[in-house]
Amino acid sequence: MEAMEKVTSDVSEKLLQTLVTGVKPALGCTEPVAVGLATAKAVERIKGKVKSIDVEVSPNIYKNGMGVGIPGTVEIGLVFAAALGVTCGDSNLGFEVFRYVNDEAVSEANTLLDRNLVFVVPVMDKGDFFIKAEVTTDEGKGICIIRDSHTNIVYIESNGRIIFNNDKVKESSSNGNDYLKDLDLKDIREFIENVDFTDIEFMLEGVRINMDIAKAGLELKPGPGLGAALNQLISEGFMENDIVNKARVLTSAASDARMAGLNMPVMSSAGSGNHGLTAIIPPMVVCEDMGCDEEKLARTLAFSHLVTAYVKVFTGVLSPICGCAVAAGAGATASITWALGGNDEQIGGSIKNIMGTLAGMVCDGAKGGCAFKLSTAASEAVMQAKLAKSNVFINGLDGLLSPKAEDAIRNLGKFTKEGMLGADEKIIEIMLKNHS
Repeated sequence: MEAMEKVTSDVSEKLLQTLVTGVKPALGCTEPVAVGLATAKAVERIKGKVKSIDVEVSPNIYKNGMGVGIPGTVEIGLVFAAALGVTCGDSNLGFEVFRYVNDEAVSEANTLLDRNLVFVVPVMDKGDFFIKAEVTTDEGKGICIIRDSHTNIVYIESNGRIIFNNDKVKESSSNGNDYLKDLDLKDIREFIENVDFTDIEFMLEGVRINMDIAKAGLELKPGPGLGAALNQLISEGFMENDIVNKARVLTSAASDARMAGLNMPVMSSAGSGNHGLTAIIPPMVVCEDMGCDEEKLARTLAFSHLVTAYVKVFTGVLSPICGCAVAAGAGATASITWALGGNDEQIGGSIKNIMGTLAGMVCDGAKGGCAFKLSTAASEAVMQAKLAKSNVFINGLDGLLSPKAEDAIRNLGKFTKEGMLGADEKIIEIMLKNHS
């Protein structure tokens, strides 16, 4: 009995740590942010006039950073992010590396681009998540390598002297969450039902942060302005004013603002800001409609984040499928089903419903159009939870699915990692052709 209690305690500590490390504020799309973090760290120990900024990134990062806005600027893309990391990045701030962006830093970054000193290229043989930044000045060279997750700095070199080296080439895609592969969804449910509220009360901060940017998206109509447009359709009576559409409007409005580069943070999930929008806003809308207290809301959100992380441990940190829809959508629908009083079968059924609906949604990079995908994921998360609570399930033997939700998730991971080899390379090829 003591051994079992110890195992349970160890797992609980790991689950809580996954929440602590995976649910953080992020300023801007996390791929350009990670590139900015790498160049900021590379340059911080050297001085002098910049001669070149050379960055290598894995295909997923290249794809996700090509068309997304940089916070506090009107600029887009990884090349500008690399330059901005040098001109104003604070590497101590992690996901908020661009917190101190200003007009002078933007001007200096554009000057570096105008002088053709900044290069970002994809590399195909460095794993699923890799960034190497080399910043050369007239006084030396700094190197920073990030691997496996957005803020996981594994190597720092300054003027030929190795400052830090923990660089191990590996196919890790789980942010240290590999232990999740040995758990069932029931284990996660039991954790969120029994963890002390004080330990997960910080989940509520995500509601405030993500609702602030959603409201800004509705008011300012940045990017494609999808959230505001959907809200207008509700006002005109073309769409029902219900919780499904409320989740859709708020989630897409928040994505509009984030992808356009509005200088406001979002609360991320599993290393992604857009995952955080899907994982937080739909469950919040349902809990608010139900009149849940803060404790019930915090437990619901914790469930959403942990199921999102659970899916990501199989599909990868970055992948050819839209994790904002499939992984975070699974987290949102599972948590909503639980909040509605669903049992384990219904929770698993809601995840299979989401997978059967959205598993074919590809990730063709981070950009304004992500709002449309998040809009779909948000509404489906609410609807599939409601259907699952009524015992309406997709057949567990359909396509990629399996009778057990955990096995269906494993199947999705296998398809993503093995069946879609080469997908990102082709997506990048098409994107480069479009932008040429």
